[in-house]
Amino acid sequence: MYEMHVGTAATGSGLVWHVVARQDSAALCGQPLRTDDVAETDRHCLSCMTVFQDRLQRVTE
Repeated sequence: MYEMHVGTAATGSGLVWHVVARQDSAALCGQPLRTDDVAETDRHCLSCMTVFQDRLQRVTE
């Protein structure tokens, strides 16, 4: 199962939504999870989304 968490962008340019596997302590892009980021954003981490898409494609093959 995967969840979305707001966190700092890997580029350091603000906050983005990261994809996180429930059992992991880091986003799919490798960014560590931070519990102090509670702000809203409509931006998504492209690296996380790419890894997530790749994992979903492997499951359906």
